Amino acid sequence: MSNILLALLIFLLVSCGNQATLKEINGKTMGTTYSVKIVSDSELNISKNEIDNRLNEINKVFSNWDSQSELSLLDSKPSGKWIKVSDELLFVLQESVNIMQQTEGAFDPGIGRLIDIWGFGPKRVENKPDRKKIKEALQESSLSNLQISNEGIKKDIDIHINLSAIAKGYAVDEIAQILRNRGIDNFLVEIGGEVVASGKNFDNDWVVGVERPESQGAIAITLNNNAIATSGNYRNFFIWEGEKYNHIIDPTSGLPVKSDLASVSVIHPKTMIADAYATAMMVMGSDRAIDLANKLNLSIILILSEDMGFKEVKLNL
Repeated sequence: MSNILLALLIFLLVSCGNQATLKEINGKTMGTTYSVKIVSDSELNISKNEIDNRLNEINKVFSNWDSQSELSLLDSKPSGKWIKVSDELLFVLQESVNIMQQTEGAFDPGIGRLIDIWGFGPKRVENKPDRKKIKEALQESSLSNLQISNEGIKKDIDIHINLSAIAKGYAVDEIAQILRNRGIDNFLVEIGGEVVASGKNFDNDWVVGVERPESQGAIAITLNNNAIATSGNYRNFFIWEGEKYNHIIDPTSGLPVKSDLASVSVIHPKTMIADAYATAMMVMGSDRAIDLANKLNLSIILILSEDMGFKEVKLNL
């Protein structure tokens, strides 16, 4: 899952010779922070309270940390029965299945049981699982065991779903849509480092920076009505069976990923899609990630881990 975002935002605030100013709304959501930056020459017709309310609504659908969220209650429902879900949850589940198929299972939010036994979700564990427990959880982990129709969903087996690798991106897109609906054209929305930009930052395009692992400065990326999401956690790892692993699980093995990638950044018009692809590519490793980017014409920045340091690969930028 796409957990620690490695984006350092760089804002070039240049006077454009008119009365436009930069207005900011900041807050907390989804266990992280959010920021909305708007360039406008008029009073804002959106409030922090409205943004907070919408984010709370989204959290009540997708949070695995809230035992009463729609997703948590869905996980507690039995398999083999059709269950009516909200249009919002149905949409994100359908998109997740599409991306799972495109990535040949590298992205699969049906691995909630695996996430829990490793202690990467809301349930804390004292000890990491043994291989027998991993194998048992793997047998009940995949959205391939989920049927989806316009009427709802049905779990063929008792899978648990964790949408944390796509829900933040979805929330960014939802806040962006609210701004567009209010006639606001020039803005940047960021939640936990997942970012979408629209219009101009005064006379300039919006520019963000992807952090390099060795802190030699950020990779500047211009966002022209696009989003960027980054997956990578070279700062967040643990030792298991004497080897170093990061906190992203490979849905095909049930094990944390051992990849040649330190981070993946994906640029796409939709933040939720960029979010999911970035996670999938971390699982895939660089060769398969490049193949997928070429196949789908995705713009990506890969930072590869190498014995002598880190290597950057940019594609379709």
